[in-house]
Parts: sequence; C-alpha cells; structure tokens
Amino acid sequence: MANKQDSLTTVFLKLPSNLAASGDGKQPPPLSSPLCVKEHHMNNITIITMLVLIIVYVSSVNADGMPPLPYYDNGACPFECCVYGAWKSNEEVKAYKEPKNDAPIVFAINKDEKVEAITGFVVTHKVGVTKVIKPIKMGYLQGSDDNEEKLNLKPGELVYTLHYAGEGYDLFWYKGKIYSDQISINKPDRDPPPPHLLLQVISRPDADWWVKIKNNKGQIGWIKNPPYFEGSDACS
Repeated sequence: MANKQDSLTTVFLKLPSNLAASGDGKQPPPLSSPLCVKEHHMNNITIITMLVLIIVYVSSVNADGMPPLPYYDNGACPFECCVYGAWKSNEEVKAYKEPKNDAPIVFAINKDEKVEAITGFVVTHKVGVTKVIKPIKMGYLQGSDDNEEKLNLKPGELVYTLHYAGEGYDLFWYKGKIYSDQISINKPDRDPPPPHLLLQVISRPDADWWVKIKNNKGQIGWIKNPPYFEGSDACS
C-alpha cells in the first residue's frame, strides 16, 4: 500500500518536462520566456475551442428538445378567422408605447372607436407539455402548402405547445420544427389519463398576444390580449 501511495505522490508532484530542471542543472525557463508564452497561448486556444464545442452541443440539444424562450410568433392572429385591419372597440382599452408590461400608456381607445390593427405577434413565456399516450400521426408543418400530417409519434414522446391557434388547434414545437394540430383543451388532463386518450395534456402554455394599433389621430400603440373588437373576426 505504501508503494502505491508513493507512486501516486510521484505522479501528482511530477512537473511537466519543460518546467523541470534539466539534467545539466539549469533552471526551467521563466514564465515570461517565449516558450511559456507560447504554451499559455496554446492553452487559451484549447479553452476557446472547448467553449465553442459546448455551445454547439447545447444548441443541438435545444433544437431537439424544448424551444428557445421567449418564443415570438410574428404576425400571428390567434383565433378562428382572426384578421388584422379595420377594428371597432366594444370597450375602453389602453394602448402602450411598446409591447411591454412596464411600457407607458400613450392613449386610450374609447368604446365604439374605430382603429386600424396593423399587425401583431404572440410571445410564449412558458411552453405547454403534451405527452403521447398511443401511436398517433399528427402535425401540419408550419409554412408548408402540403396539407398532410407529418409526424408519426410514439408513446412517451413529448411535444411542446406554444399557443392556441384557433379551431381547437395549437402551435407546437417538435425537434426544432413548428407544427400545428388539434391538441387544445382549457386545462390539463388528469393523471393517469382516461384510457381512450391518444394525447395527455400535462400543462398549457403561458403566452400573450400583442397587437399594434393606430387610432384616427395617427397615434400608434400596442394593446395586450385585446378583448373582442368588431372586425377582428372575418367569420362574424
């Protein structure tokens, strides 16, 4: 046992060859010598390379796992037949300078006032989680003209819902891509889920809808999660 401890001590105390005294009794080069500077430079390069590899790895894991947050769905109008354009308010609504909770209020939209809804977006702060219970084919790829479900999901797999999209559909994230399909319910399913379910909704997403508004004075502001405006529903 003593021999093993002596060997370990020798290993941990052994200096690198370039820092140990040479056989002719000369001292190792000073830390400021070109040799030590070069080694220091090489060590920095090694550390930087390792950091880059870690970042690439984390990015690949994120792409296959949960989406980056907050997630912005620019241009989204998140309910059935939702359209931007000429709107008329059914109640007083405050408009903010920017799409932020702490932004100052720039004007109020009065009841029955007509405004222009220029555009909007949905920002997801926390994803919802839905678990596959039985084999299922689902998922219409966002931005694709192909009206065909793309995913063959197996029990135990997870999809991450981003926000409600209308007509019972949710926008969801799966392995770095965005899809939509009918997942939406108002609250999570009970656990264990009923035997007839193909999907178990574990949690619902936390998201906000911001709309850019211009009033008849030309003022521009943002409204958050707007109540119903006449003209916002093309089906009504």
